[in-house]
Amino acid sequence: MLEENHNLLKNFIFTYYNIWRCEFIPDFQWKIIKCLKILIYPINLVFGMFCIIWHLVFQVRDYGYDLALSIIYFIGIYQCTVIYYEIMIKHRERIFAMLQFFDNLLKTTDPLISPIRRKYLLSNTKLGIKWTRIFLFYISFTGISVNTFHLYITNFSAPMLFTLPGIPKESILFYPLNVFYGTFFYFAILVCATAADAVVMIMILYFKSEFNFLAEFVVQLDDVTVARNKSSDTLRILYEIHHITLQKIKELTQTFWQLYFHKLFAIMIYLCCTLYIFQSLDSSIFIAVLIVFAMTSQIFILCFFGQVIQNCSELLYDKFSMAKWYEMKLSDQKIFLFMIKSLQKPVRISTFGFGDISIYTFVQICKAAGSYAAILYTVLN
Repeated sequence: MLEENHNLLKNFIFTYYNIWRCEFIPDFQWKIIKCLKILIYPINLVFGMFCIIWHLVFQVRDYGYDLALSIIYFIGIYQCTVIYYEIMIKHRERIFAMLQFFDNLLKTTDPLISPIRRKYLLSNTKLGIKWTRIFLFYISFTGISVNTFHLYITNFSAPMLFTLPGIPKESILFYPLNVFYGTFFYFAILVCATAADAVVMIMILYFKSEFNFLAEFVVQLDDVTVARNKSSDTLRILYEIHHITLQKIKELTQTFWQLYFHKLFAIMIYLCCTLYIFQSLDSSIFIAVLIVFAMTSQIFILCFFGQVIQNCSELLYDKFSMAKWYEMKLSDQKIFLFMIKSLQKPVRISTFGFGDISIYTFVQICKAAGSYAAILYTVLN
């Protein structure tokens, strides 16, 4: 069961890479084709950004819903550009190395470690599958609803509210090209951005399981007999595993800190624009509510799992504090004090401009977006 869950999550990440890097296209071992495959999605983003700018300059007539959604699409392209560079190009090898690290966690055969570790890996991989499915299903439902609504209000011509420059309305190609490209590009942005959130969530859940394992393993030192006779072996195992976990967590934060900044900044702009739409009351309330909840869920996913890793780190410190350290040998007491000192500072995911990522960050972003939306509504109306 654990292996199935792990393979399912790993295949989800591999599929994400295969689709957006176009690795499903045969390259026949030609370097030029490999380069062109990597450039397909960025070129599509550049052309889509050109279409949005063209729409903002020449086509926008409604400075309420149309303007706000166009800004959201523009920021969405910016977010996907950052995601593609950070995840698909810059940190691809590091993420794949982390997946290999997670593979090795499952292969543990030590009878003292394996049962506890597998227990938490099983519960957290189940949680990862469950929340990934719920999150992507809701985002997909919202995306289909918004896309269908836009087709309806534009007389089935502009799924993203813009029409392709250079194609007159009288042309036989006007409707099929605009509907096909608009729908394709809309979901290319939506799925790229939200699947990246799911990748971050999955990675953090694996580290959560490792911290949970360490927190349960250290409880053995609360037993007087273990503290007196087996503290050396227990502390050695704890130190080695904790040291490796901290190294990998550091790699994770180095991988995602810039991504967190750009995603949270982009989502705050999304939320500001969607709250402005909601306040203007000149569009479908149902669609506005769907968009607001979709953007809020994105922020919540990122911030909640930042809080999760912090809570797990604090739990490990609490468990260490309850150990019978005074029953250990003097040499083991020194090691124990050294370890507990290193645990005093909880592990956090931080990013420039937002500080430590937690539920508090989620609340602050929602409050800021609401305030900016009110100011925007006042200025434009």
